[in-house]
Amino acid sequence: MINRLKRYYQAGGCSPAQGQQGLTLIECLVAIIIVGLVSSAIAPALVISVATRVQSQKAEQALELAQSEIDRVRLLVERSEANTFNLPPSAPITGTNPDTRVAEVAGPAYGAPVAAPTTAFQTRTANLNGNQFAVQVYRTPGRFVGSVPVTFGMGVRVYDYDAVLNGTGNLDKNPAALRMVNGVGQRGRRPLVALYTNVTVGEGGTSLCQYIQHINATASVPTGCN
Repeated sequence: MINRLKRYYQAGGCSPAQGQQGLTLIECLVAIIIVGLVSSAIAPALVISVATRVQSQKAEQALELAQSEIDRVRLLVERSEANTFNLPPSAPITGTNPDTRVAEVAGPAYGAPVAAPTTAFQTRTANLNGNQFAVQVYRTPGRFVGSVPVTFGMGVRVYDYDAVLNGTGNLDKNPAALRMVNGVGQRGRRPLVALYTNVTVGEGGTSLCQYIQHINATASVPTGCN
């Protein structure tokens, strides 16, 4: 049997060493090329997926920040603690029914956020779960009795922190479209969230009278109104 195997190998048959050989250099190169092609096809989808997920996460956090700011102001009003000193800065809105035009106020001016904004076009820093935002909070002139508010419109816009740092003029006031992106997308210049609401005092004895007079100075008011 051994002699027969020797004669077979000597006649040109495959040796055991030849049967155990690995991939050739050409086969390795082909495999590398295939892996590269597959990776290049998948990479853009992975980048878009990650960027979109980051944007969605930031938008959720921005909504939470904006709603908490509105709740804070409403609580001050409900407790009769609100006044011109602890409410957001007033935006210069003129013309008819300024309280209904709160969304028309321009976006904030470019520039680093400040600790305590004194104008409607400054932003302040807010942090949530490791993400940093720039928040624009403002109100319409509304109606006040002395320093106590009767009614006013309020706006809150939350921007990505980096969006407000560089540029000239004002940022866009329209919210970013939450769609698939491969980078910062529209949040590089637009707010992640923009919320608008009307705040009205309802507990004061003359609140209704004052509100009616605010809406229409010539309207008839209930008996007992001053």
